[in-house]
Amino acid sequence: MAAVPLEEPEVTDMNEPWTAPPGDGTAVVPIGDVWDVVEAPAETAAWVRQLRRVEAPAIVDPRQGRAWWLIPRGSANPTAWLWHQLQPTVVVRTSGSLIVPHAARSDGLRWVKPHPWGGTYLAQPERLAAVLTLLRSATAARRASVSPFYARGDTDAGPG
Repeated sequence: MAAVPLEEPEVTDMNEPWTAPPGDGTAVVPIGDVWDVVEAPAETAAWVRQLRRVEAPAIVDPRQGRAWWLIPRGSANPTAWLWHQLQPTVVVRTSGSLIVPHAARSDGLRWVKPHPWGGTYLAQPERLAAVLTLLRSATAARRASVSPFYARGDTDAGPG
């Protein structure tokens, strides 16, 4: 039996104009048609926004404590080194569906846009992965620098 060559996923052009639906509602949109998704904790999105290195907004759901970035279709291979090193905190999705807020939605599930924002909704995957890797490394370094005594919250102070 002859080996069948694996097909490389088609990567969506970064300049492909995808925009959030107009209005202030939500829509269920299939993942993998135009874009793939990178999911992380919502607090990560706040740090990414402060670093100002990712040009695209994140969808943030404060109730679930989760955030999602849209990246060009074909660039979220979950087994690729770029994303594999960030698991399990960061999850990439190439199929399924995502509830996407409309452009004007400002409460609950909403777009959190970087400053300045150029209007693109698709993040550059390499840049997003680099920022997420930096944040993961910084978090790990901070945890390693805290004494295990204090990390557990044990102190000699207070009643007891």
